[in-house]
Amino acid sequence: MNRDLENLIVLQEIDLRIREQEIAQEKFPSEVKELEHGIAKAGTALDAAKAKLEQANKEKKNIEDQAAKAKEGLDKSQERLNSIKTNREYDAVHAEIEAQKSIVNNAENRKKALDDEIARASKAVEETTAEYEKIKAENEPKIAELREKIGAIDTNIAKITEERNEVVPKISKALIRTYDLIRKKRKSGRAISLITNSRTCTVCYKILEPQLVNEIKRGIRTILCQSCGSIMIWNEPKKETTAGTTGSSNNAAATGDTPHDNPA
Repeated sequence: MNRDLENLIVLQEIDLRIREQEIAQEKFPSEVKELEHGIAKAGTALDAAKAKLEQANKEKKNIEDQAAKAKEGLDKSQERLNSIKTNREYDAVHAEIEAQKSIVNNAENRKKALDDEIARASKAVEETTAEYEKIKAENEPKIAELREKIGAIDTNIAKITEERNEVVPKISKALIRTYDLIRKKRKSGRAISLITNSRTCTVCYKILEPQLVNEIKRGIRTILCQSCGSIMIWNEPKKETTAGTTGSSNNAAATGDTPHDNPA
């Protein structure tokens, strides 16, 4: 195979590693945000449950205060009955007593309802607390891991770029220009189609003519797929070794066996 094409396969593998880091750089922050939102959402649900419980307890306290005040007024009104001298005064005190009894009865009924409400609210607080702690325990380690990966991306790209800088000078400028032009137009960053005996472009899956495949095998010139424009390079088939295992030619098999995105 043409040495330029061999080196171009190596360059493609390097560029795909860089693209993988770039995709992670775009993807990881949104994943962190989603995980943080999950914790915040659970925290909001917990705060709401606590607020509902607090409100029920506060209302119960107010009801108890009202009932206590009404009972105190009822006792005073009943004491006044002994010193009443006129029917008008009797009717007025009697009306006070009935009103105070009504307040006490209503307060007792409301207190029972609030006790049930407080029991349900307390259970809700327990459940939402458990859910919050569970989500927090699950998400926080993932967030820490993602943030660590985000922090390492620039360093990773810099190291891989050093490898790229070593390979680029080994490839003709004309081929590099063609390769970069194709690569930069595609989200996947894949510009090479490794061709095998299946006679299929591994980027767009177009079936190739046998004569064209023979030209690609010779590797004398740069050949682009007429359908997707990818640089087509022959992928040497695996050969059996003396130990009965199979080897691969260059890095072609590693890059050729992976799924490919459609060209951009």
